[in-house]
Amino acid sequence: MNIKLIFFCGLFGFASCGINKQQIKDEDANVPGIQLLNPALPGDNPDPSVIRVNNTYYATSTTNEWAPYFTIYKSTDLKNWKLINHVFPNGFKDMKNEWGENNFWASELAYDAKQNKIYAYYTAHNKAIAGNPGLQCGVAWINVDDIETGKFVDNGPIIIEDDCGAIDAFEMRDKDKIYVFWKNDGNGCGKETWIWMQEINEDRTQFIGEKKKLFTNSQSWETSLVEGASFFKKGDYYYSLYAVGGCCDVNCDYKTGIARTKDLASGKWEKYDKNPIMVSNERWRCPGHGTAFETADGKLFMIYHAFNNNYNVFVGREGIIEEMTINEDGWPVLHNTTTPNRPISDLNYSENFSKANELSLTWQWPSKLVKPEVTFTNGMLLKASTNNHGMGTFLGQYIKTVNFEATTKIKPTDADAGVCIGGAIYKSSWPGELGAIGITASKSGIKVFSNLENKLIILKNVAVPQLKEVELKLKLTNDGKSLEFFYKVDGAWTHFFTTEFNAAKYAPWGMGYRVGLVAKGVGSTIGEFKYFKLENN
Repeated sequence: MNIKLIFFCGLFGFASCGINKQQIKDEDANVPGIQLLNPALPGDNPDPSVIRVNNTYYATSTTNEWAPYFTIYKSTDLKNWKLINHVFPNGFKDMKNEWGENNFWASELAYDAKQNKIYAYYTAHNKAIAGNPGLQCGVAWINVDDIETGKFVDNGPIIIEDDCGAIDAFEMRDKDKIYVFWKNDGNGCGKETWIWMQEINEDRTQFIGEKKKLFTNSQSWETSLVEGASFFKKGDYYYSLYAVGGCCDVNCDYKTGIARTKDLASGKWEKYDKNPIMVSNERWRCPGHGTAFETADGKLFMIYHAFNNNYNVFVGREGIIEEMTINEDGWPVLHNTTTPNRPISDLNYSENFSKANELSLTWQWPSKLVKPEVTFTNGMLLKASTNNHGMGTFLGQYIKTVNFEATTKIKPTDADAGVCIGGAIYKSSWPGELGAIGITASKSGIKVFSNLENKLIILKNVAVPQLKEVELKLKLTNDGKSLEFFYKVDGAWTHFFTTEFNAAKYAPWGMGYRVGLVAKGVGSTIGEFKYFKLENN
């Protein structure tokens, strides 16, 4: 990830065509070899990585300033991906000595067949170190057989650059040696940025020998940095896919290049003279930072992230898969024509809390906070608070379009409980400071609130005493420019409040919006939720 911290952006500098509501049929997708569904990982899944274990694929992605940290997805067909775990399900509580504070970036998976383990490399900011040097790369591991039900064991930080910090770790085994690659984050402190390599021991706890510089930004198309480098072998060559430019906001200019060598240990790399091999197009913006992987029959694919041009940056960088082919001059290249063809019905979500007994893996909370207290008794009981600058306890999940309805039913308590959409507080010093706008209900009535300007305000309030149950709805329309709020006590929905929504103003740097549930209150108060439903239009 490029860490040039442009926290917020004004009006978008590129065209937004609005949502294309006509979904493209799978058989129409322009993908050579086999048909895929894209985005493979819908919603805010930057810096994706895929490994294959026999005939099963596992993927991971950046979680930024959201917990749980680092997704683990599973697929057997490269089309349908199920979220099965997280590297750190309880956030920093699962990390060795609770060392990580924020900037949870660029997780990469590596499969060690001899040990029957999966290793997860990742970036985090060490809470004990200020500034760029606090960016360090750690590694955690789990037995393959435990990937769905077990917990990763964290070895803690292993790549430490005292000067500008280290990010984007990647592992590759070659001739019984294990090499780890990373980027020194020079662009974050006004210095050169390089991709580095060093051998590591079998336990992934200690480096061996000297580290080597591999390459930096040297071709004319390359701008201020190279990063997100991944590595694979095909034929006589070892290849590196790498990203160039700004990754993460409306001003992004990300592109993808490729380099190769016949001797991995030499540290000498040749860049392709026809770089970049992937650039923005009319469908996807700023593609890059991914990994290549092979299917069992030898086909080569890459997973990478990109912004869907229909959604601007509001949804975030989604995980895209496309096939790579070897061109006439012997270089693996991308066709760069992948189509967003996943049916919109795949993006919907519903959960009946009355039948649940634990928190679903889809729910997230701000990364610096402990996991919200939740119990299930004929519904989900969410402990209320005044966290998040007064808005309360928040549980959210990815938005996947910019036209949707989010609905919940609550049993009114002393807490203000309801549904909201969360971004970042305007002019916050840190993009993980959650701001939101939403609708809540309690025993005293119904409210629409906002704390997006770093001050909790009530936009509308009406007393509706003696409510037994009430349904609440947030409706985002006009491609993310308008918000409507509704409630239902008996019968039809009652329109309650409408406002324009300047989504660009509150878009957090490097992240998409979240939508979810909120409970505001003090002491032992709780929000009592019966269901949640997210329906995309």
